[in-house]
Amino acid sequence: RFGASALTRREATRVAMPKPKSGEDAKVPLQAVVLADSFTQAFRPITLERPKALLPLCNVPMIEYVLEFLSTNGVEEVFVFCCAHAEQIVEYLENSPWCQNSSGTNFVVHTVVSTNCISAGEALRLIDHRHVIRADFVLMHGDVVANMDLKKVLHAHNARRKKEKLAIMTLCFKPTTQALRETRFGEGNLIVVTDPDTNRVLHYETHEPPNEADSSFGDGEQKKAQKKPQLPPLSLDASLFSDHPSIKISTDLLDCHVDICAPEVLYLFTDNFDYQNLRRDFVVGTLNERELGNNLYAHALASDEYAVRVDSLRTYDAVSKDVIQRWTYPMVPDTNALPMGTSSTYKMEWPNVYSDANARVHASAKIGAGCVFGDGCVIGAGCVVEQSTFGKNTRVGANVTVKGSYLQTNVTIHDNATVTSAFAADGVVVHENATIGKGAVLSYDVVVGPGQIVGDYSRVSLATQPVIDDDEYDSDDDGLEVGSLPSVSDGRRVSVGGVGSLGARAKAQNFGGRATLKDSDSDDDAQDVKGPRCAFTLTDREKDALAKAKSGLPSVDGVGKQVWSVDALGAAGAGNLWTAHASDLRNLWRYSIAPAPFARARLAYHKDDALDSDDDATHTRGGTGDPSFGNGSDSESGNEFGDDADQAETVFRREVAETFLRCVKHGYAEANAVVELQGLKMAENRTFADIARYVLMTVLGLALPAPKDVQKENARLYPVTSPASVPELLKVTRKKVERWAPLLARFLKSEDDQVEMLLTLEDYCSEETVFTGMGGSALTPAFPKILHMLYDMDVLSEVSVLAWSAEKEGAEEEDKKFLKLAKPFVEWLKEADEESEEETETESDSE
Repeated sequence: RFGASALTRREATRVAMPKPKSGEDAKVPLQAVVLADSFTQAFRPITLERPKALLPLCNVPMIEYVLEFLSTNGVEEVFVFCCAHAEQIVEYLENSPWCQNSSGTNFVVHTVVSTNCISAGEALRLIDHRHVIRADFVLMHGDVVANMDLKKVLHAHNARRKKEKLAIMTLCFKPTTQALRETRFGEGNLIVVTDPDTNRVLHYETHEPPNEADSSFGDGEQKKAQKKPQLPPLSLDASLFSDHPSIKISTDLLDCHVDICAPEVLYLFTDNFDYQNLRRDFVVGTLNERELGNNLYAHALASDEYAVRVDSLRTYDAVSKDVIQRWTYPMVPDTNALPMGTSSTYKMEWPNVYSDANARVHASAKIGAGCVFGDGCVIGAGCVVEQSTFGKNTRVGANVTVKGSYLQTNVTIHDNATVTSAFAADGVVVHENATIGKGAVLSYDVVVGPGQIVGDYSRVSLATQPVIDDDEYDSDDDGLEVGSLPSVSDGRRVSVGGVGSLGARAKAQNFGGRATLKDSDSDDDAQDVKGPRCAFTLTDREKDALAKAKSGLPSVDGVGKQVWSVDALGAAGAGNLWTAHASDLRNLWRYSIAPAPFARARLAYHKDDALDSDDDATHTRGGTGDPSFGNGSDSESGNEFGDDADQAETVFRREVAETFLRCVKHGYAEANAVVELQGLKMAENRTFADIARYVLMTVLGLALPAPKDVQKENARLYPVTSPASVPELLKVTRKKVERWAPLLARFLKSEDDQVEMLLTLEDYCSEETVFTGMGGSALTPAFPKILHMLYDMDVLSEVSVLAWSAEKEGAEEEDKKFLKLAKPFVEWLKEADEESEEETETESDSE
């Protein structure tokens, strides 16, 4: 089910360890799993052409930092999981000393390739499917830079595991300040709650930092939402306070994304297909399912230890500067240890300027602090350079200003150009007198024409930006690094995995000449998974125009037609300007390569705090801020607990709805949906009947426009407008109910459960209690037909309908509204029941 995949190794030997001799314990090597695909699109359009794990940071591919960190901390066997641009990563590793064992160590690197995993969860399910992990292991991404003492964490984890087998995971955190975490590193607002005596993690919650409230952005609804606080209040389960003598709430931690995991972590991913994201799904989900007994623990790094994941351009800038300022020692340029096996010759001069022996800097150039000059780099006369990195064979002309920027291999900056806080990938050319604004990203081989100005926070690529409909846009950037590309009918070639053609699958038994483990889930024939070095390649017409642009000529084809827009980069330019989605505009300053101003970030928090309310009743779990909570009749009648009960029930109703809608969205079969809902039942200590009542209301609601409290990604499951008539409404409703009737019948076993469900249906159609404002009143005219429909589909029994009728007979007159509507159906059931009894009596008399 995981598509094309392969397992390659440094040596042509079997992965399985030899069996121990009698009385001898098998020695299991310390293993690590490295996710070389970030499963995000924060680095687009760069990652359309190269995986982020191979992106140089201080002229060293990021995966080199990871492998060096693991090898120096006692890890013996590493499984590098590759998805996007897998062929590039495999080729890089196979040609590196890591896989050639030139040092004679026991450090072994394998690659696990899958061309269609779209999340970390799917990657870990594949790892579990391979049965290659034999004991507790290290889990980290391929974009982490760390010098922490991993052995200390392993010792604490192993000691804990001997006492507590269900201590399945240890997460590493770096104490810092909130301002540094969010503004300097571009991380989210993180709250971690722990037991200070045991370091057990009790709660993990992260949110986007607040944006500045700006009336110039958004439509009417968005502007109205700006008047409410963006950060929800912290909501903790009351049982935490009774189960633990004390708890510690930390808002000053940076998640290092370095974890020590038990094999049970892989089992949990396999058992829970809704676990996709490591933190948002697995960590939060495990903490919410406390009844299963699985526990997570936290480890805090010492002040002289370092570990940060490069998950955005903002983090890339911050970590680059930390490397230059030697916070990551010994992983700094002048140790000349990375990349492994290379012969770099960096030397450091004050103040933190690193120059390779083959770099040439003109004597008249003004070099400020925090610079790295790579092999073959040339800096011309009169240049002003500070806090910048220059890759191999980068050429900078005369009188050029480069500040706070990152220029990769073979970049050329012509005379009198200015580059400020920007990123230029391999092969970029900036012609004379051009200006590159702060936060700009120029992807591979982009050419900026003479005198052109690239605006602040612009992103430019030779690839055309895919067109995404507003209704389909999701600001959550989960997915493959390569993202999506336009149609390839024009001759371009796209590769997201191991082969060089769109849609082909790589099923390799021979991967680069080394034995591999075949994927038993597929019968596809073996193919060579080696392919192009890029996910995006140019047509011949574009290649010819690009060559002209790099030499300073107009970028035209053979008939003189301009290939790229003149407005974007000039007549001698090459590239397409990508535009940010409207919902992301206010975040560009926070996550770009340009440093985010601390004052601006503080202002956003001050504005959000000013919008916060002292009335806790206006807040709900998840930050919906629905003022209808706490205003029910129970409060008016003097029941001080009524509001809390209604609010808790509303939260439960929403959780059932969102869980069920996720099943609908992903097309789950009934059996899988049962597993999902059963997990919620256990977590909330409820009955299947409680689940079924709210599932039915959600099913019925799918025939109506989306309620206001539904999550954005699930709103697409609902129609935009209500059906035009009752018959049309019943037609749509029948189709929805028919699909899930077997599940409802499975959950509603007893007469009491079914009667309770009918009472809930009344509340839904009356829009009372937890259904206020959900639009259920539109179903009131169809109530008797819906009853008959549920009866025909065996969701309701005759006995339960008659029991509900008898119960309502004794109610107040105003509570008989729905009984009156259903009277014809109830009478029909009674008559049928009487006829059945008469037939039974007749048969008895004849006997």
